[in-house]
Amino acid sequence: MKILMLSEDPNICVAGSNARKRIERYAELFDELHVVVLAGPESENQQSGKLFLYPASAKNPFMGRWRMRTIARSLARSVHFDVVSTQGPDEVGLIAFHISRRFGIKLQLQVHTDVLNPLYRRASLKEYFRVLLARFLLPRADCVRVVSERIKRSLLAGLRIPKSKISVLPIYTDLASFSYSSPKAEDLSRLKEYAFRMIAVGRFVDKEKNFSMLIEMMAELVKQEPRTVLVLVGDGPDRKNYQLSIINYQLEKNVLIEPWRNDLASFYKCFDIVLVSSNYEGWGLVAIEAMAAGVSLVMTDVGLAGEVVKDGVNGRVVPVGDAPAFLDAVLDLYRHPEKRRAFVDAARRTVAEIKPHSEAEYLELYRKSFEICTV
Repeated sequence: MKILMLSEDPNICVAGSNARKRIERYAELFDELHVVVLAGPESENQQSGKLFLYPASAKNPFMGRWRMRTIARSLARSVHFDVVSTQGPDEVGLIAFHISRRFGIKLQLQVHTDVLNPLYRRASLKEYFRVLLARFLLPRADCVRVVSERIKRSLLAGLRIPKSKISVLPIYTDLASFSYSSPKAEDLSRLKEYAFRMIAVGRFVDKEKNFSMLIEMMAELVKQEPRTVLVLVGDGPDRKNYQLSIINYQLEKNVLIEPWRNDLASFYKCFDIVLVSSNYEGWGLVAIEAMAAGVSLVMTDVGLAGEVVKDGVNGRVVPVGDAPAFLDAVLDLYRHPEKRRAFVDAARRTVAEIKPHSEAEYLELYRKSFEICTV
């Protein structure tokens, strides 16, 4: 098969990056993989084996997408593609739909976010517009790849897409690296003054991750255990808002903000609980990483909750946006360390059963998710 892919991840153009390594492995699955990427103005076309990269360079996203459309049309005129694929039923998905219809190419749409979730639609005007696009595009795709059973159920119920068109393939994670890592001495030393340690990881976009609820929760939690700490790892547009909220609640010693880290596998193991407070998720990578790392988990009912994380069995799951229930779940695990240990043991058994077990198995399923389009 020859695949045309449209991507908004500029890291694909960076040699040696994780995104580049991943796309190079994907290219080996096909006869040719041509990827048009939104990238910076200095990027150039690249080829490595079966992989062909075409940066859609521009100074702003609108012009970048227009450039992406132009490049994709030119490629479709000269190469006979079997499938055109994009990472979401959004603005770039609309470009892929145009290419598909104009040149008679099968269309694959990937869905990494629960786009039919009401909280997603209410997040902002941009998300509301993307829901309209998703409702238009997804029923017209030849195949759809989703990252969780939750999203599959949502599409089946909300858009009545045939089951045969949908493949479920979670985001691949090297779980072994989280299972066998060890905490770093310098991190343990820095956190040794705290009796109870929690961590949350993700982009600082509050309409999605809802870290503001965690900061408000800490204002109550420190009244019962002053030596509690919450470390927020990430970055994004709401960083300053979080910093102001921490100051307003006088939590400078109890809520710490740290930039993205490449050693999360070991850093998780410095903590008693991992927190996922999201309003919506497609899968929930942080949750599965926490389970593999052997750390107790409290999360909202999003993504893989119910599918992988089961309340009271291998973690705690509470309703989305329910701050009192979230606090109660955290306090329960704080007061009962034996529950944390039981959840960790159950989570390890769950992780051992998650498929695919290896990257080779994952890549085979990834290739099959494209083959569905051509049947």
